[in-house]
Amino acid sequence: MNLRRKRRWIGGIPTASMSDIAFLLLVFFLSTTRFDIKKGLGLVLPPASEEATQKVRLKEENITKILINKEGQILLRTFDGEEEIQMNQLEAKVRGIVRENPDMVISLKTDRKAKYQFMVMALDRLQAAGAEKISLSTN
Repeated sequence: MNLRRKRRWIGGIPTASMSDIAFLLLVFFLSTTRFDIKKGLGLVLPPASEEATQKVRLKEENITKILINKEGQILLRTFDGEEEIQMNQLEAKVRGIVRENPDMVISLKTDRKAKYQFMVMALDRLQAAGAEKISLSTN
């Protein structure tokens, strides 16, 4: 007597082609996704000096410091003194300073917590005012 056991059908999801579908979805999304390209500042930096061993000392009267805090307030510090100015006054003030002294170096310092747009706006105003010697830094 041959007794055969009855096979039970266990239902389930076939997973044989799941990896193929996942791979096709991955290829599809990677090929159709647009990646944003971030644009930086368009600055032309001077070439590296061959005499990099020499340090340049500037006279204090040839340096104008522009300090921007995290709220966007601007402090203009010259050899004569310092004053707080608005962003829209910056171009006119720097234009006058550069006209008086063409060797003037503008030092632009922004607070680390300041928004990036404050530094960019100030840099644009400095370039519009004709300042060619600009030093950038953060505190």
